[in-house]
Amino acid sequence: MPDLVDLFKRCEALPIVGAPLHRGRVELSGQLSAIVSAVGSQVVGLVLDEIDLTALVRERVDVDAIAADIDIDAIIARIDLIGLANLIIEGVDLPRIIRESTNSVTAEVMTDVRTQGQRADDRVSGFVDRMLGRGQAPN
Repeated sequence: MPDLVDLFKRCEALPIVGAPLHRGRVELSGQLSAIVSAVGSQVVGLVLDEIDLTALVRERVDVDAIAADIDIDAIIARIDLIGLANLIIEGVDLPRIIRESTNSVTAEVMTDVRTQGQRADDRVSGFVDRMLGRGQAPN
């Protein structure tokens, strides 16, 4: 008993019915291919909806091996470092930082100047007192 595919191919070779059979087979083949593709896509989508891909990757993928192959220099070369720096600077209140640091430095300097002024005043006062004989017990 001949195979159905073999029988169909023999019928396609017949002079009158062969060409329409062949065209029909090609059209049917294209339609079947489209149906199989559509059904396959839906089946894959349904399967993916049921799978926890994150857990699957954690269980089955060696992330360290992937990370070892990453070219960090190439990634950094693709980053707009100037744009990133500008974005960071925009987020920093530079005038406030300058004011606060200036106030802090000014307060420290003023404290030092006052302390040195007091010491100088004490020394001058002590010198004047010695010159005028103040604060010494009588002989």
